[in-house]
Amino acid sequence: MAQLAKTAVAALSKKLVAPAAVARRTLATEASPEDYGYYPDPLEHATGREKKMLLARLAGDDRYEPKVYYRAEASTKQKPNLVPSHYDFRIIGCMCEQDSGHVNFMTIRKGDPKRCECGHWFKGVDADPESI
Repeated sequence: MAQLAKTAVAALSKKLVAPAAVARRTLATEASPEDYGYYPDPLEHATGREKKMLLARLAGDDRYEPKVYYRAEASTKQKPNLVPSHYDFRIIGCMCEQDSGHVNFMTIRKGDPKRCECGHWFKGVDADPESI
């Protein structure tokens, strides 16, 4: 039985094609517009709020992307870090230490200062209505 298995394996290995003989498919690194056609400019199709966002981004005002606000060195309940919000509440994240990989998320409400676990205070304030 063992001899039969060895003979079968030897016969199959002779019939296999060597990997070097198989043609290798190259991966495309760049799509050519001549091959696939040209995509239209998204600004031509956009309307309403989407068009306003695209025009603001082209003008250099990227207000629709998440912003990073740096907190004050020492904030108190009387002088908290002010966070603009268009709504009554906002979810913010505080990186309590510079080298920490953990973000402490919390919900703040307008008018009410809230303390983070690291001791910094945050307060929601009205945002500029033109920043929508």
